[in-house]
Amino acid sequence: MSAITVSQALQHRQSARDFQQRPVDKSVIKEIIELAGLSASGSNIQPWHLYVLTGDALEQALASVGEQIMSGGGDTAEFPPYPAKLEADYLDNRNQCANKMYQALDISREDKGKRIEQVMKNFNFFGAPVGVFITMDRCMGDAQCLDIGILMQSLMLLAEERGLSTCPQVSWTAWPNMVRRALDINRDEKLMAGIALGYATEHPVNQLQQSRDAIEKIASLRGF
Repeated sequence: MSAITVSQALQHRQSARDFQQRPVDKSVIKEIIELAGLSASGSNIQPWHLYVLTGDALEQALASVGEQIMSGGGDTAEFPPYPAKLEADYLDNRNQCANKMYQALDISREDKGKRIEQVMKNFNFFGAPVGVFITMDRCMGDAQCLDIGILMQSLMLLAEERGLSTCPQVSWTAWPNMVRRALDINRDEKLMAGIALGYATEHPVNQLQQSRDAIEKIASLRGF
């Protein structure tokens, strides 16, 4: 494990979309999950549950979901990934992110086939050796969604500290029933996100420097 600060982990962390096949030791995974479990949650209710897969278990789950998708079976998304109408600033951020990613992948705007192929890699965890599905009970509300986000951030920074890369994926929530069937998850559990986890390759898509809004735009400092 490398000795890095939280600040360094935040500065270095980015979504990886191409992974080595190098396995991740079970003891490392357990340590990351146990520490991520220390994350804050409202009144300490800890609304999360993690399904962490590797090896045959991951291959079988991905094969099951893939077969269901290819068979044309529909599904109902857990929730929309974005608002129906994004305001200009947010839309610009999203478009810039996508443009940089596809440039790094050498996929042109006109090549719809390769773009679809790249999108479908979401549902293979981009080749990562570890796939994580995060659920919470359907009785939970919006406040607990914040708790899930806190847990995910903790997990990603802990992975970064250990030389691992991640990619948080809301895309999995487009196929919740398929994932539930593949993993035999109770219908009462709401699929919140997936996370690809492993050792990133040197592919240019993993070297992107996405822009961030300046502090003047994201914060109002008063009374200082």
